[in-house]
Amino acid sequence: MENKLKKITTHILFSLYVFLMPSLWSEVSYAQTQKATIKGVVRNNEGEPLGGASVRVKGSEVVTSSNTEGNFFLEISNQQSVLVVSFIGYESQEIDLSGRQFVEVILIPGSNLDEVVVVGYGTQKREKVLGAISQIGEEVFANRPVTSVGVALQGAVSNLQVTMGDAQPNRAASLNVRGFTSVNGGSPLVLVDGVPGEINYLNPEDIASVSVLKDASSAAIYGARASYGVILITTKGGGKGRVNFKYNNNLGFNEPLQTPKAIDDPLLAAEIQQEAWRGFYDSDNADLVKVIDHLKRYQDDPTLEPEWVSNATGYVTGGSVDWYGKMFNKTQPFSRHTLSVDGGTDKLSFYLSGAYHTQDGVYKPASDNFKRYNGRSKLSFEVNRYLRLTNNTEYSERTYDTPNKFVTGGNNFQRFASQFAHPWSAIYTGDGEYTYGGMFAIGQLKEGGRDITNQNIFRNTFTAELTVIPDILKITGEYSAYWNRNRNDVQRLQVPYRQNPTTITELATQPDDYGSAYSQGYLGTLNLFANYTQQFGDHYVGATVGINQEENKYHTFNVWRQNNLIDGLGALNLTDGEPRLGDNKYEWATLGYFYRLNYDFKSKYLVELNGRYDGTSRLPKGQRFGFFPSAAIGYIVSNEGFYEPIKPYLQTFKLRASYGALGNQQVDTYAYINTMPISRLSRILDGNYPQSISAPGLVSANLTWERVNTTNLGVDLAAFNNRMELSLDWYERRTTGMLTAGQVLPAVLGTSVPQENAADVSTKGWEITLGWRDQFELAGQPFNYNFRFVLSDNKATITRFRNDTGILTSYYDGYRIGQIWGYTTEGFFQTDDEWAQHADQRRVQEVEHLRGGHPLAGDIKFAELNGDGVISNGSNTLDDHGDLSIIGNNSLRLPYSFGMNFNWSGIDLSAFFQGVGKRDFWPGNESAYFWGFYNRWNNPVYEHIVGNYWTPDNPDAYFPRLRAYQAQPATETRTLSTVQTRYLQDASYLRLKSLIIGYTFKNNWLERVGVRGVRLFAAGENLVTWTKMSKALDPEALNDEVDSSTFNGSGFVYPVQRTITGGIEINF
Repeated sequence: MENKLKKITTHILFSLYVFLMPSLWSEVSYAQTQKATIKGVVRNNEGEPLGGASVRVKGSEVVTSSNTEGNFFLEISNQQSVLVVSFIGYESQEIDLSGRQFVEVILIPGSNLDEVVVVGYGTQKREKVLGAISQIGEEVFANRPVTSVGVALQGAVSNLQVTMGDAQPNRAASLNVRGFTSVNGGSPLVLVDGVPGEINYLNPEDIASVSVLKDASSAAIYGARASYGVILITTKGGGKGRVNFKYNNNLGFNEPLQTPKAIDDPLLAAEIQQEAWRGFYDSDNADLVKVIDHLKRYQDDPTLEPEWVSNATGYVTGGSVDWYGKMFNKTQPFSRHTLSVDGGTDKLSFYLSGAYHTQDGVYKPASDNFKRYNGRSKLSFEVNRYLRLTNNTEYSERTYDTPNKFVTGGNNFQRFASQFAHPWSAIYTGDGEYTYGGMFAIGQLKEGGRDITNQNIFRNTFTAELTVIPDILKITGEYSAYWNRNRNDVQRLQVPYRQNPTTITELATQPDDYGSAYSQGYLGTLNLFANYTQQFGDHYVGATVGINQEENKYHTFNVWRQNNLIDGLGALNLTDGEPRLGDNKYEWATLGYFYRLNYDFKSKYLVELNGRYDGTSRLPKGQRFGFFPSAAIGYIVSNEGFYEPIKPYLQTFKLRASYGALGNQQVDTYAYINTMPISRLSRILDGNYPQSISAPGLVSANLTWERVNTTNLGVDLAAFNNRMELSLDWYERRTTGMLTAGQVLPAVLGTSVPQENAADVSTKGWEITLGWRDQFELAGQPFNYNFRFVLSDNKATITRFRNDTGILTSYYDGYRIGQIWGYTTEGFFQTDDEWAQHADQRRVQEVEHLRGGHPLAGDIKFAELNGDGVISNGSNTLDDHGDLSIIGNNSLRLPYSFGMNFNWSGIDLSAFFQGVGKRDFWPGNESAYFWGFYNRWNNPVYEHIVGNYWTPDNPDAYFPRLRAYQAQPATETRTLSTVQTRYLQDASYLRLKSLIIGYTFKNNWLERVGVRGVRLFAAGENLVTWTKMSKALDPEALNDEVDSSTFNGSGFVYPVQRTITGGIEINF
């Protein structure tokens, strides 16, 4: 069925091209070579001339400005062009020349409140928007050298949090609107041109605008999938007049923003590691004694070959080895090319675009590579004055080819390399074989196999718009068919290494197999809705009613087979092991009936009612449908008569309030069914691994919707002749009935407690958007500039959760999402006897009491808070938490951004700063990049630790006295495995995210050869960072390994990249 639909869609597209494009080209070719001079004057509504107004030919780089008398002169090549006239503090106007050679333009005072905003199933003037909606334009994405739209959105919209996990080129952005959603997760609904889409596949240059619907009032019309916000992405379309071609590119390079920095002095590194070993064992490491001896001999004889010491230390070399310099590239090429063409007539418009993006990755021994291809076609044809047909087609393909980064299971090469990357440790032996450490760090990337992922999507949306009554009633019907296919092929190889001078072997736990996985999904979306708008004197009435239905099907299949027969040639038939198969299928559907009713009186008093009767297949029959209404009111005070004396100072003053309910269906597809888990036994029976089927668990008979209720209060202001605009919002979102384990049942039940709607959470927050725009004349040319500042915050608190024991490791009533429990660090003991006058710390200082009998000078001293004479966490409950207290919170707090744009005489500059104002981060006991040899003695000696640990001569150092294994294992019985205030990191930061400088050439000779404008620019991403965090960590790369559930340690991720490019943009 899906293949038939795709064939039909392809046939329709081909037919449109064949039959419509010839007529289009014949109509838009008119007057392409004729030039004319257009004169005009720009005045305000009081007849005063406006000097410095911008006059631009729509869809081109041809632009001029009015002089002090408001007059302008402009040479154009098409007398059917459209002029766009704008001036700060006034509404822009589009003037259709229609052969005229003189135009008089009257601009009316206005602000951005007069712009059109994309809302659910329609548009509204910003002045009449009552919900919490933020909109940004194409300028946020233009010419930025980013790998995805998600990266460009970071910081651009208040309370839209975009996190990447790491900077791997194919990494998908994680989106969140207004903070914590549910204990079951939840994300905003992303719609591209009105239908569900994938933000990470889009070409950034195709985007015309992005609207973010944040509250229930604005999102309610989308129902069950919009419980945590909606992101509406509108792509560019065709216009009228001549055909416009546009080509642009970004060519440059990436470089890792931060990689681990180990010291390069081999002898110093070995001596510090020996001291750390001695601090744990009270004796020297015999192998390190040999290492230090070799290094001293090497100083006298630099011709010494690498020498094998032991299995633990491997081969030692005298020369300094830069392991991380050999693992990571310093620079990698970046390239992106985009070509688009648009145009149209009164009947037909079109937009076509294609893009190609490629970049090499950070891995040096065998580079990773990312490629993306994008294609888009948007055709719109007016059959007659009542009917318009539109077809919108999108194709995107992404391929990421990377070395297999996992050594054993889910442990990546960085985790293993962190134990061997010493400057004294050899990567290769004298005969060219890998050492033990060299195999983990370099051999794994170079010879451990490849991981190739290919992802592609195809979507076609056909829309019919029927105008029943012009400017009053329109009916729209659209159907979207969306296919996505993913293929992942992985070959994992064992890498031989020299274990000792006489033995070359392979790591037994390193896999030798080949796996292939394939998945495909289909999403069909049907929308049928009517929009009604009419003005009755002072009364405005608007209504939208419709139906929405979605059907989602997904299937994945995978097979693994051991024993590769040929290295580098990966295929299932080139293995001879027993195959292991697996697959998964699911499907779900939603059906919703929706409405929106608008009323306003004299553009002063506004009311909006939204509602949706929604159903989902993810809930049991009888509970599948729910009605979710919302209401909003607004008062535009500045439109009152009594406000006139204030208007010269504060042009716009608008108050908004809304309340609404939504249902959350983002739960497991079959949560309401007693499923029987299927697995494969680990034991062999009759030569095979047999499958087993387990007894089903229990399912509550009362499962129903999680409900999301949102209250929003807002105010919009415009002042200084509309140069400044300010938007403020406060909100509370309450999610009730979250699915969690219900009442504790007797252990004899024999299965886990079934999930019930048994938990609630409240999220409160606020947001500010402040903008300033102005222009003035500089050296006879208009100087345009604008600034935009965004700041927001939110806090989430569990208000209901069943936790009878009050255990701190779970949620409980009053739990603040992200909170960190830990000990308060007073500092270091400064003498060997000071411990005797302090509380007993043996429950959190196992090593100090085992080795020295008690803590010594330079060991951590914790604060006693409960007065019982013992430092401990008590029973680790709310009622008895010993000396623990809440010491921080790892939630992203106070995210902010600041952007600026300048344009003068062809020169343009834009800068965008993004940051987080407050966030705490605990590195964790396996964060080897931070702890170094405090985690394990054989971890490298990193630069940020040297000279910064306690000694009698350095009593105010940051790190304690040298003791290995203090940040390992994962227990709270060792000093640095214990969460505490001293090493809690301030993860706030400010980063110069984007800087673009350009110059546009406008010459008559360019026009004569058909080129309407050439712009040269330089662009950079992630250029400068300000943070108080340890130099060992990047504030945007604090995660554990993203592609594995195996615990590796914080920071073992793909490093954030700095991108520097130059580019050209040609319009012709």
